[in-house]
Amino acid sequence: MWRILYTGQRPQHENIALDQIMLELRSRGRIPNTIRFLQFKPECVLIGYHQSVEQEVRLEYTQREGIEVGRRITGGGAIYFDESQIGWEVIADRRDFGNLSFEEITAKICSAVAKGLQKLGIPAQFRPRNDIEVEGRKISGTGGVFEGNTFLYQGTILMDFNVERMLKSLQIPVEKLTSKGIKSAEDRVEWIKRYLGRLPEKEEVFSAILEGLSEKLGIEFEWGELTEEERELLEQRKEYYKSPDWVYEVKRSSSDPEFLFGIYRCLGGTFRVSAKVDPERKVLEQIIINGDFFVNPKRLIYDLEAYLKHTHLSDVERRIREFFKNKEWESLNLTVDDIVEAVLFPLRKLEGTELGLEKKTSIK
Repeated sequence: MWRILYTGQRPQHENIALDQIMLELRSRGRIPNTIRFLQFKPECVLIGYHQSVEQEVRLEYTQREGIEVGRRITGGGAIYFDESQIGWEVIADRRDFGNLSFEEITAKICSAVAKGLQKLGIPAQFRPRNDIEVEGRKISGTGGVFEGNTFLYQGTILMDFNVERMLKSLQIPVEKLTSKGIKSAEDRVEWIKRYLGRLPEKEEVFSAILEGLSEKLGIEFEWGELTEEERELLEQRKEYYKSPDWVYEVKRSSSDPEFLFGIYRCLGGTFRVSAKVDPERKVLEQIIINGDFFVNPKRLIYDLEAYLKHTHLSDVERRIREFFKNKEWESLNLTVDDIVEAVLFPLRKLEGTELGLEKKTSIK
């Protein structure tokens, strides 16, 4: 029997402390497999475990606006949380999942949460690598961590979302924080209130997600509470997770991430491409593709952006071609070669990087 928890609206450091505590206690057999729902108050930015605050957060803005900054125990990218968003977590023994790989666990859990959102009337689907999307727009980002045979896998549900506040809080590769840039970001995400035209009570969302998890994972569950041991450990540890020793544990690397921009023109149209690159690891962390061109289905470019996250620069061209290999799509005078070149053009500005195709006519 799985345990279900809602731990309420808490400061970010308490939620992070509980993540680590529950992961440890489950690995020691002290608590059962658990599904936790959580919320944050006050609003906050949480960076991934391996990230640097200085590289991911617009500190001048967050400090001025009273937005807390914390570090997760899971990997992945930085996330902005307002007080309406709902977090969900699965803390379990991987052997109860048949020793699936991390990728397989990701797909299984994300598909289950998507199934739950469908019960609210939202046609959500799992989108590799680790997003849940609605008609091409991201509604839940996810990530996880293993400790021995135990894992914690978590994600968020966007309820009523302020995209401009998120953009101003995070170092996202948007060329300019203009109305056009904000509209571009809004086109890439979806939230429940906008899609449904109403904001459901959190209990309705919990119920739908649990139905999806129960059906897809084949589990039985009952509502419970934090154990006395969990509460005691929370009191002992919570202050550490808001300390500079934890939040600023990963320092700024010797060189900042590169924010690269480029405009590529071809017969099929004009591409405006923004990329965030780790120059030392030579990894494409995030890419945003805008422009004046036609593709069908419209979600194709958004799916490609998600597919390219955290790709080594030397592998970008192969990943793009792999993405299009079995896709049914149409365009006006646009080829896969054009899309490859549009993406690679700004990346070539990073010195010493081998990217494949010979350079074509483009502009900065």
